Amino acid sequence: MDFAGKHYRVVAMGMEPKPLQGRRLPIWIGGRSEAAYRRVGRLGDGWLAGGMPDAEATRRALASIRRHAEDAHRDPATIGLQSMVAPPPKDAAGKRFYAEHDRVAARVAELQAMGFEWAAINATAIFQAGARSVGEMIDALGALHTKIRAEVG
Repeated sequence: MDFAGKHYRVVAMGMEPKPLQGRRLPIWIGGRSEAAYRRVGRLGDGWLAGGMPDAEATRRALASIRRHAEDAHRDPATIGLQSMVAPPPKDAAGKRFYAEHDRVAARVAELQAMGFEWAAINATAIFQAGARSVGEMIDALGALHTKIRAEVG
């Protein structure tokens, strides 16, 4: 597909992977505002929780989503949940988080206990924690995977 707009031009652009064909496309909604929680509860198939500051803010967001789902006569349990394990680091302590695999696994366990089925790992943060090459990134991801699986299954 080609596109030429006022600020951007693309030649022979492809979009992959293609969405499911012949079936309803699930709609996952992100955001950290009451309006976003309302949209998730009323319309969304899932919530993409990114950069939640702490467990209490996450619990309040989940309660809001559940309330909006119930108000819309939807079963809140049918709404999928995915969270970034940790927000993008802004300071030295945040940049060390992904180097401390026990802390990462504990956060995933905490998210699972709150009802999250999916956890997203921040690859940029792994780089910032010291994995500077592709090989080091692969090793860090493998070690994290092993630690997280041992913690949550």
